[in-house]
Amino acid sequence: MRLRKAKFLGVFLLSVFFLSFFLPEFDFAQQVRQEEQEEKIQAKDVQEKIIPSPQNIKEQTGIYVFVAWMWIAIVVLIFILRLKIKEVDRLHKLRFLSVKKK
Repeated sequence: MRLRKAKFLGVFLLSVFFLSFFLPEFDFAQQVRQEEQEEKIQAKDVQEKIIPSPQNIKEQTGIYVFVAWMWIAIVVLIFILRLKIKEVDRLHKLRFLSVKKK
């Protein structure tokens, strides 16, 4: 019975400890500062937004080539990984890696 209460107390204290990181802290001075910052940000939002994009066809093609190269690299690495897994499975079936050998 004492062990059960001790376990319950330990779990309770651990849960309180971990939940304390996720609970918000109430700091009213910080809320006032956030409101002031929001007013400044809203004043800045009135300005024109700059959206980055490729300037010419060469940059746009470069982006597509980079994305294609990344996907090709991922596919090749997955293919090599599958070959390695097949080789390990083959060795496992032959019991090459087992401690007890015939």
